[in-house]
Amino acid sequence: MSTLHRRCIVYRGRPEETAAAARRAVAELSPSDVLWVTADACDAPFEYVAPRRVRGLLGRAFDAVVLDLHTGLDADLIGQSQGFVWGGGALILRLPPTGCVPVSGQTRFAAPPHEPEDVGTRFYRLFDASLGCASHDQTPVAPCDHARHGTRAQALVVTQLAACFVDPTPTFAVVVADRGRGKSSALGLALARLGPDSGLRIAIGAAQRDAVHEVFRFVGDTPADFVSPVELAFGEAPYDLILIDEAAQLPVPLLQEIVRRHPTATLAFATTARGYEGTGRGFLLRFVAWLKAQTRPLAELTLTAPIRWASGDPLEAAVFDALFLGAHPADIGHEVHLERVEHRVLDRDALAQDRRLLADFFGLLVHAHYRTTPGDLHRMLDAPNLRLHALLCGGRVVAATWIALEGALPPTVSQAIHWGHTRIRGHALAETLVSHSARPDAGPLKIIRSVRIAVHPAFRRRGLGTLLIDHVHQTYDPDLFGTLFGATAELLAFRRSVGYALIRVGASRGTRTGEPAAVMMRPVSGKAKALLADLRTDLARDLPAQLSLMAAGHELVLDPALEAALHHGLPAAPALTADAIRYTVATYAFGPRTLEAAAVALTAFIKTHREAVATLSPTDRVLIEGRILAHEGWQSVTERAGLNSVPAAMRAARRAVRALVLVVAPDIAEIPTPAG
Repeated sequence: MSTLHRRCIVYRGRPEETAAAARRAVAELSPSDVLWVTADACDAPFEYVAPRRVRGLLGRAFDAVVLDLHTGLDADLIGQSQGFVWGGGALILRLPPTGCVPVSGQTRFAAPPHEPEDVGTRFYRLFDASLGCASHDQTPVAPCDHARHGTRAQALVVTQLAACFVDPTPTFAVVVADRGRGKSSALGLALARLGPDSGLRIAIGAAQRDAVHEVFRFVGDTPADFVSPVELAFGEAPYDLILIDEAAQLPVPLLQEIVRRHPTATLAFATTARGYEGTGRGFLLRFVAWLKAQTRPLAELTLTAPIRWASGDPLEAAVFDALFLGAHPADIGHEVHLERVEHRVLDRDALAQDRRLLADFFGLLVHAHYRTTPGDLHRMLDAPNLRLHALLCGGRVVAATWIALEGALPPTVSQAIHWGHTRIRGHALAETLVSHSARPDAGPLKIIRSVRIAVHPAFRRRGLGTLLIDHVHQTYDPDLFGTLFGATAELLAFRRSVGYALIRVGASRGTRTGEPAAVMMRPVSGKAKALLADLRTDLARDLPAQLSLMAAGHELVLDPALEAALHHGLPAAPALTADAIRYTVATYAFGPRTLEAAAVALTAFIKTHREAVATLSPTDRVLIEGRILAHEGWQSVTERAGLNSVPAAMRAARRAVRALVLVVAPDIAEIPTPAG
């Protein structure tokens, strides 16, 4: 391990001033050892990358990383970047002058009718205070020692993994560590001990091929192949030993399918359980718990000491403190009774001054939700349309939720969203109802959306979640309450128990959950009740086709219990009328509606005009016949159509349907409003 600590260097001023200061700080370094992160055009000799591309560099290391934060803080970007820095190096932050919060950086949190000036600065102040203690030394950065020396703990983990790999009894192994602890290299070093003559069929998988670079760097002459997780789950080739790195970035149902597909194999999973990714909790809470219920032995291994920098690193400590990466549920040493808890709508100004209460609140969300990232902390504290509710016992948080005030959109805005002419920030539920469910009349409704809810792990199934939701229902008077989440049978049942009904199943495959997105609502006003009835009928008619398309090509692994829960209680659905078919086709061809959401109408329309389909281009025919009529997976039709990516195929499919419409029914493009 490195014996050197890292630094955080902060430069404040105008962009040109901080850029010049950062150049001076890295003047002694080779340009290839400096990562310069900025959204602006950059003529620097260093490795330059836009903020949105930083994630693709995971696994790399630099002597210095320079972050341009003049346009606003990005908590997830900061968390990512600190992990790139070698021991002895520095994270260099370029910031506006003290007390100056750039308005442009606030735009993403300003849900209309709010303006960027309405966005809070609480997170900015917390961040500033946390990093101040780590930024006093501003001497230039010297070249770092890039040698990696493993720790004793890593050597022990390597030995334990290697023993699992050669054990004739099929085994599970899980390696969990913070970033920079050497878990990926441990996998490779353990494989290297097998050598070229092990006779084992070995596969190494991850969400992306680049994620296993560090594993392959250490495997030596042991033969192993990269195999995609989908191929591991559904392919024909059997393997004796399977290693999955960054496993928490894969959907839990897909991981479970890989395990079931290889009943006699040894499988090792490595992941980061705490950090900017916000994925590790689901891996631990759901997948590892599931592994423990299987018959194969499970070895749970951890690594705590860093390898690229020294233990007790001040940069890591400062970033963890600033981003609340160490937040966890409160330590409560007594029983909690419903009659003794206090409901409170939290004042966010006061909350930002009370680190213990904030850590209690955010810690519950981190523990319970594998989507929670430091960026959520920023949004939670500063977005003007959010409200925080908590149940407290003895001053400590035992249940937490945050809600968003949405909807109440002008009809003109709703129509623009409906036809894809504009999008709107901070109104996730209103937007999905208007655009994906094709109901512009939902936009003007007042909506309270439940964003996250969590109950202390020691006191679950005691009624605290229900009590907290009841308090939220009593606090507001909207047209409807609603929520969107990665669907599980358990969550669907819970929301139904407090008056919510399923109205939509989202088409996008959640990269972090592996479940379809469920949209549920609890109507209050008469208009909302009528909307609910319509949407439930639409769902009953469309759901089988939606699920078939979403599962095609193994793009979504759906648990049977979840599939049953999605169908639960749906009404009988009449067939679509001719007018409804035309309207639905229009909302897909000329609007933002997804293909899956319009599948039933599209199929009926295309079957009526098969002769015209034959006149389209070969690419258009592959997309229409393969995806819509035959329910082939997106990857398959992408390859057959000769396109370079699934997103390109999705765009091309919409154009193909539009071309067909303009040939056989051009007046469809003029439909202005829903047809009943």
